[in-house]
Amino acid sequence: MNLRRAVALAAAAASTLVVLPAASASAAEVWPAPASGAWTVTGRGYGHGAGMSQWGAQSRALAGQDYRRILADYYPGTVVAHRPNRPLRVQLSRLSGPEVFLESPSQAPLAISTSGRTVAPGQRLRVTFENGTLVGAALDGTTELWRETWTSVPTVSSPDGVWVTRADGSGNRFRGTISFPVTTPVTPVNNTWLEDYLLGVVPRESPSWFAQQALRAQSVAARSYALSTLRPQAAWDICDTEACQVYGGSAVRDARRSVSSLESPSTSEAVRATDGEIREHQGQPAFTQFSSSNGGWSTVGSKPYLQAHEDFWSSPAGRAPQDTVASWTAQLPVAAVARSCPNGGQPRFLELVARDGRGEWGGRITSLRVRCTTGDATLTSAAAARFAGTLRSSWWVPQPGGTGAVTDRWRALGGDAGVLGRPTGPHRALSHVEGTYQLFERGSVYWSPASGAASVRGAIRDKWGAMGWENSLLRFPTSDEFGVRGGAGQHFQGGSVYWSPATGAREVHGAIRDAWARQGWELGPLGFPVTDEVRLAGGAVSHFQGGSVYWSPATGAQAVRGAIRDAWARQGWENGRLGYPTSDEYGVPGGRRSDFQGGSITWTPAGGAVVTYR
Repeated sequence: MNLRRAVALAAAAASTLVVLPAASASAAEVWPAPASGAWTVTGRGYGHGAGMSQWGAQSRALAGQDYRRILADYYPGTVVAHRPNRPLRVQLSRLSGPEVFLESPSQAPLAISTSGRTVAPGQRLRVTFENGTLVGAALDGTTELWRETWTSVPTVSSPDGVWVTRADGSGNRFRGTISFPVTTPVTPVNNTWLEDYLLGVVPRESPSWFAQQALRAQSVAARSYALSTLRPQAAWDICDTEACQVYGGSAVRDARRSVSSLESPSTSEAVRATDGEIREHQGQPAFTQFSSSNGGWSTVGSKPYLQAHEDFWSSPAGRAPQDTVASWTAQLPVAAVARSCPNGGQPRFLELVARDGRGEWGGRITSLRVRCTTGDATLTSAAAARFAGTLRSSWWVPQPGGTGAVTDRWRALGGDAGVLGRPTGPHRALSHVEGTYQLFERGSVYWSPASGAASVRGAIRDKWGAMGWENSLLRFPTSDEFGVRGGAGQHFQGGSVYWSPATGAREVHGAIRDAWARQGWELGPLGFPVTDEVRLAGGAVSHFQGGSVYWSPATGAQAVRGAIRDAWARQGWENGRLGYPTSDEYGVPGGRRSDFQGGSITWTPAGGAVVTYR
């Protein structure tokens, strides 16, 4: 490997740490503004870090913890309680504006409570704010059919919910009804039920492929949070953005009128399985704050149950597979920091004033001074230390060109006594792409701004090397190697490599990997991959221990296995009359079925696999 690498060491970056004498008894850490225009920053966690770590919940769930145990650990002192379903008013701020449009999602008309008028299917109701009041107008295309002024709050409904859209037709579908407080800009409010609201929140707040116990923890936390933040005296109870909880209703539509569901079977199952359950403290719904990742330490919140404590399950060492935010590397542009300078000045350097003392590098930044050409600006909040969201959290430290992140990863894996062993060479820069690497006795650590630092070793490293290292379709590793039942896996920017003694190391990526994940990864009926992805005329395939996944542009990626796969093979695979599969195998009364472009194959114990052509 080192024969193909440039031998020159990477030049020390302009952001190298400098220690300058301070007026106080201690020295301050100072990072000069780099000539490159950005500090390379290594960080931990994503978000404020208070309460539940969503990635930590996933890691705990994969380790066998149930959702109540997860919630009890993240909100100590709270107890299980139940609340009945109740109405909820959700401000749809992302769809507010000078004009808002409503449509019926079915053949039922929209009904307007204030006047009794209706808007027929296929027509739109435009709502504007004119001369201090709301005005509704029915439109057929661009033709205005009628208009009316609303002096009281109108409610618009249909039996099947309501589409709320922008002028270009893009928008969201909501269960329940839509009302309009007399405000400007025009702000729709979704009047729905708490449990229906959660169906649209949980898949927005957690990936739908998270383990079920993690999704149930999210459901209870989201329900508790909503009930603890109600605003009964305001025009709405809760908002639809990150300032409250992200909510998009049941479906979304783009300007081309292409519709996608925003609800997932897995998250809906989690909501319904925890129906009405909340966390309670002293008889009241708990303020169950949560964030993507605390990086290994939670932060102190505004409630006694929002405590600071070490969290192995959300740390770089204990993180779940695919968690790229427990530890990360990013660029902090000088221009983003310059917005903090007084009178339009430019940053000269960053001076660390204080951290919270919890975790690596001394923990999260609690006070940071920006030394500017026009004077100083002192930032004393975690939000300010993220520079308006440029960084994922306030727990970070500048590094020289990523080499610090490589050392961090090696140390986290045990240093000399760990899985990688001793260094066998210095940090080196990649000449053709922004990134660095270092060789060790039993593997390597690679870093790039987008992927962070991760180790690669053994058969998986050999496979990645045979494919072309970071120049391959896999690009850089985004996780260390992790153990799975019967083997090991590792994620890369462009896919994954999985290994078992029986199959060796095989790559899987793109839509085929997504379909394999849908089947349960290596624990599902397909087992481990036995080939890399193979290109076909009109598509691609990867074979697995228990079957195959075929992909084409027209059909997407679908799994086919067992007797159904054997029958398809007899028909000539994808080149036969049946063509490519259009579905995974699914259950039917008395047996199983897979659909294909030219028909279907149904298997029953009595009849075996039977082909039916269209």
